[in-house]
Amino acid sequence: MIRFEIKKVFSRTRSKTAALLLVIVLLAVSMLTISRVEYVDESGNHRTGMGAAGKLREEKNVWAGYLTGDVFRSVYQENSRINGEYSSGSAEGSTEAENRMFQEKQGISSIADVINLANSPWREYDYYAIDNITEDEAAKVYEKRISGLEEWFASGEEDFPEAQQAFLLDQYKSLDTPFYYEYFDGWGALLKNISTFMMILALFIGFFVSGIFSDEFQLRADAVFLSAKLGRSRAVLAKIAAGLLMATALFAAFIFAYTFIVLFVLGAGGAGSPIQLELWRDFYNATFLETYLLIVLGGYVGTMFAVSAAMLVSAITRSTVIAIMAPFVVLCVLPFLSRIITLPAICSFFPDRLMDIYNAVQDFSLLEIGGKVVGLPPVLILVYAIAVFALQPVIYGVCRRVEVR
Repeated sequence: MIRFEIKKVFSRTRSKTAALLLVIVLLAVSMLTISRVEYVDESGNHRTGMGAAGKLREEKNVWAGYLTGDVFRSVYQENSRINGEYSSGSAEGSTEAENRMFQEKQGISSIADVINLANSPWREYDYYAIDNITEDEAAKVYEKRISGLEEWFASGEEDFPEAQQAFLLDQYKSLDTPFYYEYFDGWGALLKNISTFMMILALFIGFFVSGIFSDEFQLRADAVFLSAKLGRSRAVLAKIAAGLLMATALFAAFIFAYTFIVLFVLGAGGAGSPIQLELWRDFYNATFLETYLLIVLGGYVGTMFAVSAAMLVSAITRSTVIAIMAPFVVLCVLPFLSRIITLPAICSFFPDRLMDIYNAVQDFSLLEIGGKVVGLPPVLILVYAIAVFALQPVIYGVCRRVEVR
């Protein structure tokens, strides 16, 4: 029965059209993500693609290893050498000189970014920070990360309860250092766009399941369906299971395809490097791979919640059009409302936050429960996972009690 329900969904013209559009979106987002990684050749040309990523990876991996104070000093010295080479002579300030300087700095750019972040004002990024500090200051990256947070708390720019301040400082101090570094640009580009792709994917999946109940009424097949011996029991369960399985399969297939395309072209190196190389303020002691899995898990739970809402609306309203709107309301309208209503505590629990864990892990999204401070993303995932399970009996109950009109 489950297989039959899935075949019914994909036999419809609208589903086939949606599937084609989703493939187009996948390719478009993949190309957009791949174009984030650029390599500047000796002629000053900006190149993208597998060859460019390979060249960039080769230059950056010259510095692969643990980022100790000595490594930061070496990067500082290399940066100063390049600056000195291109800041003298008649070519100073020319576009050609700037391109050549950028081209030579590509190998150290990611490590220089870490030095810049450590020596920039909190929540800001000064690209030229490394040019305006001493070598000793450049070597104290890990100390500056902690002192920067302490100074930001002391400034009073944002009001954090003492318990949350203590939690964040403890997280910062317990972070494993020195960082292990290797080329990670493929993962960095992947994480930047994956939230957007998951949001689009969730809306498409909601479209696929939106008619799983309502179509029976619109096709006038409800009388036969509901009067059959197992119409209000096993048949309903088969529809629910088909919706959930279809959503899971689509989510897994397209997330895998997106991840594979991006990492195949840009390279999968750096999966075990700390996420702080990309998200400097992130307080989780996690790698790129672990952060990716957390983001995807959040997106999956958010998608399943939106799908469950669409199936429930489909069963209650008997309207596919209204059911299609359910995921849009859950994932797009609520974020808009969060900009209007001034209740950040409530807004932080809106389901759209599951689709944007990339930003949540670096924006200090915290929750205090019984005097204990925890990160908000894992709590959101748990809460909405429970909600998804809780909605299934509700959907089943609505369908069992529905009347034939």
